[in-house]
Amino acid sequence: MTSDFAEVWRDVANIDGWLTEGQARLLHSNAATVAEGQAIVEIGSHHGRSTVVMATAKPDGIRLIAIDPYDDPRWGGGAPALDIFNDNLERRGLSADVEHLRAFGAEAGRTWHEQPVGMLFVDGAHDYPTVRADLEAWLTKLSPEAVVLMHDAYSSPGVTRAMFAAFFGSAEFAFVDAQRTLVAFRRGRLDTGGRVRSSLRMLGRLPWFARNLTIKLAIARGWRSVPPILGHRQATFPY
Repeated sequence: MTSDFAEVWRDVANIDGWLTEGQARLLHSNAATVAEGQAIVEIGSHHGRSTVVMATAKPDGIRLIAIDPYDDPRWGGGAPALDIFNDNLERRGLSADVEHLRAFGAEAGRTWHEQPVGMLFVDGAHDYPTVRADLEAWLTKLSPEAVVLMHDAYSSPGVTRAMFAAFFGSAEFAFVDAQRTLVAFRRGRLDTGGRVRSSLRMLGRLPWFARNLTIKLAIARGWRSVPPILGHRQATFPY
């Protein structure tokens, strides 16, 4: 697999999806360090932008499990999206490097009894019950040093709530990195100081969350002057 992120980004930039260059770089760098004997699990694949990023970065022999039911065309799913996903993998010669499970994240996690997961990327449905169920099903499947990445963690209230429920004050997961709304937690033993630092870092990004919600409200209401004031110049919601 290529280790040249710039080359990877040029390749995936035209794949439809909600992943910025900085977020893709964070996925790429973490996928490249997954240890032998562990797996990468992605919940929510859409057309495969993030899937391709991780597939091109992961070491040889590391399994990449892409989980997406492709069941609802309203959210970019359904059979047409699955066809595009498969085509994007095939045209890049990556079909053999990605195992697709047409299932919901929590359902797949409850039945996973194979190697430990060294990297978990959560970007499925964004309502609180679904995200919480995804996390509860998969956190017990992680390796001791695994990384968990969550997209839209500071732009979708359901994801934000589930993230805080799972990781705020945790003695097992530390907040280690962020790229816009993509956040990363590293598993490990945290002392009291580590727990406090991690929790403060989570709280410190709440103004960014408030900013993103304001932009989303402004776009929905047609308040065109508001997003540019907050530094957002795209017609789409912030991610």
